Amino acid sequence: MRFDLVRQPLIPAFLSLVILLVLALCHTASGSFVPDLYCGLPPEELPLPLFCGVLEQFAHQHTGWAHTLAGFCLFFSAMTIGRMTARFKLYGISTFIAMPLYMLCMMGVMGCSEWFSAVVGSTLLTLAVKNFCYSFRNGFSFDATFRGGMYLALLLLVLPKAAPLVPAMPLAMILFRRATRESLVSMFGFLLPPLVWAYLNWAVGGSFVAPFRLLYHSFMAGEWLIGVLHFSLIEQLFGGLLLLLNLLSILLFLMNSYALSTRSRHTLFYTSYLVVCCVALLLVPGVKASVIALLAVPSALLLPVLFIRIRSSIAQILYPVLVAASLAALFLAH
Repeated sequence: MRFDLVRQPLIPAFLSLVILLVLALCHTASGSFVPDLYCGLPPEELPLPLFCGVLEQFAHQHTGWAHTLAGFCLFFSAMTIGRMTARFKLYGISTFIAMPLYMLCMMGVMGCSEWFSAVVGSTLLTLAVKNFCYSFRNGFSFDATFRGGMYLALLLLVLPKAAPLVPAMPLAMILFRRATRESLVSMFGFLLPPLVWAYLNWAVGGSFVAPFRLLYHSFMAGEWLIGVLHFSLIEQLFGGLLLLLNLLSILLFLMNSYALSTRSRHTLFYTSYLVVCCVALLLVPGVKASVIALLAVPSALLLPVLFIRIRSSIAQILYPVLVAASLAALFLAH
């Protein structure tokens, strides 16, 4: 019997994920990019500097531990996405193809100099999306909305360039029909990490407002609208391919949304909005190719729609093309 690529059961999808994960970790960028920890602010005001800089210094000084933690984050994120697709029955059929698709999308950033912070940021976005989607239930869900806002704030501390993703929180509250009290709890979860960082920075002798100034300067650093031009050619082609496939997936989802349950429809609509937010990331000043890691999360949830809705013969060709593009981005983007 011929193997059905679209209806991948758990075991083949899991084995594909492990193979791709090992391959990606064995070909990460050899050099580690250490950004400016202070972005022009006086160091004495920031005893606790920029999070992404700390992560990249850790990856540079402890390469083995960085690869171990990155492997855990990638595996956890892929399994979380696979569990979401199975539990929510997003596609109307049983498939775990989202797990290897997530790893294929992440392979495109493992050759970037900021690969470690990109992996951590992708995991935080996965957790934020998971909790926002899990909040769509009968009754209150204060715990899920709180964790969703908190993970989104932690993402901004790790990758300040991800600020265009902030509107994803109020949209989740509206789309998943959360009450005002739950929205306030989500806002509190969003404000908690930066406030804790500011308080700890002040407690050890720094300035309370310096972390907020640091986030602003870090976001504004670089030239507007031309960051994508600094991507390598292979990174531009890989990112363009992902955007094209996502747009096709969104189109097919909108054409066939009537056949889905309310929860599946709202989840995929929310995921489509995240793709739009990730496109907006390309417009922020000084953006780097590591933002593709954030696009991997909605891509893993949306691309199965494309593989399910198109003809099987086309899917059998499109999947190897995506694998080849991911391998090219992994090996040639250094």
